Amino acid sequence: MSATPHRPPPKPWSMKWVLAAILVFVVGYTLVNLYFRKPGRGFRPYEDMNSRATTARLLAAGWQMMPVDARRPVEKPSVDDTPAAITRAAIGLGADLEDKFAEKPKLLASIDRVVAPAAVPHGRDYRAYFTATLPTQKTQIGDLALFRKGNELVLIPSTEPLPGKALMSRWDDSTYHVSVSTANLPAGRYSMRIVSKGPAAAWSFTVK
Repeated sequence: MSATPHRPPPKPWSMKWVLAAILVFVVGYTLVNLYFRKPGRGFRPYEDMNSRATTARLLAAGWQMMPVDARRPVEKPSVDDTPAAITRAAIGLGADLEDKFAEKPKLLASIDRVVAPAAVPHGRDYRAYFTATLPTQKTQIGDLALFRKGNELVLIPSTEPLPGKALMSRWDDSTYHVSVSTANLPAGRYSMRIVSKGPAAAWSFTVK
């Protein structure tokens, strides 16, 4: 039998070229990826598909999202004009919205108190205050979404965990201030409700 020819070990300079080529590829790919990547968070298949399905269902049912400004008030909640009469409505999202969400929002435990005016001049922001109870002291309000269908407005506050495992709220209830522009609302009578796991807080107001 003939002896198997012995292959000489790779020369040091050839290995250097291989490593250099790999390094150039990695750096180039990273730069191209960063340059063409869309700003914001990356694509999350499950969450993004649920969001698109929810949006499609809401639009098909005649609901549209409205901008709303929300913050924790520094001043004591009060209304200079005649306050609206607050009543109670169905629990949860309500029959008109319950089946529109592919993934149900994590609602507040309850809406305890609402202070809002009974009327607002057209073009002025409509301001309302509400006090809510959180599901646990390890959560906070993460998003407030306002939806409109005709003369009906629905505010949906959703909760999210506090960052960090050890953080907790000092109290399980908080007061919030919401402001809605009436510039795109025709003059007329509107109904509004804020939903939670418990009965919603509901009232009516007039855009004059």
